[in-house]
Amino acid sequence: MGKRNNIKRVLKFCDILKNEIVVRFGDGATIKDIIFHLSQNGTIKPVALRNYLIIQDFYKKLKDNDGHMNHTFIDISIEYKLSERQIQTIIYEYQKKLQPSNNIYR
Repeated sequence: MGKRNNIKRVLKFCDILKNEIVVRFGDGATIKDIIFHLSQNGTIKPVALRNYLIIQDFYKKLKDNDGHMNHTFIDISIEYKLSERQIQTIIYEYQKKLQPSNNIYR
């Protein structure tokens, strides 16, 4: 895992991004506009978006499958055309990267 970002750098990034968004979409930009802008210019990697969606879908489907994790891994692997092992790695390892304490320090 890379180094965590300093909060000052994150705030600087937010200011720059705000200016780009206002120029492109105006003051009424939605979160969809922002995510689209970030993914289109390469700031957010497609794999990161996919992994985030996999994690969100996993926990939704886990409820539908009455807590049967094996069934859920199979369902998600079919939906995203990945192996069950890849889905397990994303769920168990990648979601750790989504914790704020792993990404930003003050």
